[in-house]
Amino acid sequence: MKIISWSGQGALLMLIISTLGHRGGLLPFKVAVTLLVIGLLVCTVVAVVELFLLSVVAVKKKTLRLDYLLLAVACSLGPCLALYAVGLEGFRAPRIHDITSDRLNPPEFLFTQQDELLRENSLIYGADGISAEQLGAIQLDAYPDIQTMIVPIAARRVYQKALFVGEVLGWNISAHDVVMLHFEAYATTALFGFVDDIVVRITPLDSQSSAIDIRSASREGTSDIGFNAKRIRLFFNRLEEELIDSNAG
Repeated sequence: MKIISWSGQGALLMLIISTLGHRGGLLPFKVAVTLLVIGLLVCTVVAVVELFLLSVVAVKKKTLRLDYLLLAVACSLGPCLALYAVGLEGFRAPRIHDITSDRLNPPEFLFTQQDELLRENSLIYGADGISAEQLGAIQLDAYPDIQTMIVPIAARRVYQKALFVGEVLGWNISAHDVVMLHFEAYATTALFGFVDDIVVRITPLDSQSSAIDIRSASREGTSDIGFNAKRIRLFFNRLEEELIDSNAG
């Protein structure tokens, strides 16, 4: 039991170091993710073994050790939180990290700089090992619902609402241009502190209709475990609600 206890404590320490170390900019992405994965795997094994042993003790009507029970609960929290944050869809997500509503003409980052802060992935669509055509095909297969949003509302009004929704969602707006109807932002995931860059483009189709496109790309990592697709869907859903409410008013 001592080996299991030490393993569990070590795994919990790995989870804390990997999360806080990456969020604080002290650990490189790959090191933090490696520690995180190892910590989660060990926590899972320890939690299963601890719960099994505790159940055996309970059946034999022996006294349960509180420290072992607390360790089992603590080791269970890490994998449960990770599963909640990622979701089952995240584990099935393709190994891509740049998602856009317009695969043929994705919005470009005009203000965000490639060498700004920590970034290992390119801001150029299709420049990270696979071509733009391959990236678009993989996305289409995984997320066929993510498409350009067309609305019968003037572009300037849509732009204002889109910018408002981005702020409501907690994005950090880094640049916006009301003339180009274009804004850029970045968002940080709540649990692990991974940072993704976002660009939104509004295109007037005529005086009373607009096309809305968005692109969300992870700064680090090969796979985004589905976070960028979730962000785009949430943005479109919230924007649609906001536009409906404004029209109703």
